[in-house]
Amino acid sequence: MFEDNLDSNYESSDFEIWYNENYMFFERETDILEGPTLDISLFYNGVYMPVMQELAPSVRKLMTRQYPLIDLEFRPLVLNYIDWVVSMAGHRFLMNLYQLIQDQKDGVNLREKYPDFESWIGFYARPGEPDLVTEVNYTKFTTYSEEEKKELIDAENKNITEFFEKEQLLKKEYYDIIQPLVFKYYPALQDLDYDGWIIYSVHIREDYEDYKFRCEHIETFIEYEFQEEDINLRYDEFQAKFRIKYNEKWEKDHSIPENRKRNNSHTQNDL
Repeated sequence: MFEDNLDSNYESSDFEIWYNENYMFFERETDILEGPTLDISLFYNGVYMPVMQELAPSVRKLMTRQYPLIDLEFRPLVLNYIDWVVSMAGHRFLMNLYQLIQDQKDGVNLREKYPDFESWIGFYARPGEPDLVTEVNYTKFTTYSEEEKKELIDAENKNITEFFEKEQLLKKEYYDIIQPLVFKYYPALQDLDYDGWIIYSVHIREDYEDYKFRCEHIETFIEYEFQEEDINLRYDEFQAKFRIKYNEKWEKDHSIPENRKRNNSHTQNDL
C-alpha cells in the first residue's frame, strides 16, 4: 500500500485512495506488492474509471424504472444511500475480472482454485429454467380429482413461469448495460478460455444479485415507511424492525372494520 506521507498537507490522489481501499484484490500468492504496478495503473485508468463513469447514469435510470418507488424518495440520508448503490454497481465485478485476467496470465488452474467449479457450470453457464410443479407435488391432495389437480398445476405453473420470465428480464436488462462497457474497455477478456468464461459468468451474476438485493432493500424501506435514519441500520436490526412493520401492515390490511364487527354481532344476536 501507499505509505503515509510525512507531509501533513499531502492529499492522496483518487488513484491512491482507490488502490488502498481495494488492496486485497491485488495481492498475489507469489508477490508481495510494495505499491501499484503498471498493470494496476493501466487497469484503473483504462478500464475501471471509464466503465464506472459511463455505467452510473445507466444504472440510475434502470434502477428507477425497475423499482419505481425509488424515484419518489427525497430524504437526504436515503438519497445518499441510493447514490452509494449506484456507485457500487459494477465495482466488485470489475475488481474480480482483474483478478481473473491475472489468474489466466499466471496459468492458475481455476478448477482447483474454485472447489465448486463443476456445479457452477450447470448453474451459471446454462440458461435457467423455471422450477415447475408436477403431479408429484399434489399426491397428498386426495380430495381433488385428476382434472382438478391438472387445473391447479397449470395455474400454478403459469404464475411460476410469469415470475421467472420477469426475473430473467430484470437480470438481462442489467447485463445489457454493463457487458457492452466491459467488453469495450477491457479487450483482454476476449482471451479468456472456457473455464475463464465460467468464472466470468459467476462474477457478473454476483454483481447483479448485489444490485438487485440493494434495490429491493430500498424499495422495502420506502414501502414500509421506515424512518430516514433507519437506512443506516445493520441488516439484522433492519430485519427485526421489518418483521414488526410487516405484521402491523398485515393486521391492518386484514382487520375487520368496526362497523362490520357491530353488524356481525347484531346478526349473531338475532340468530
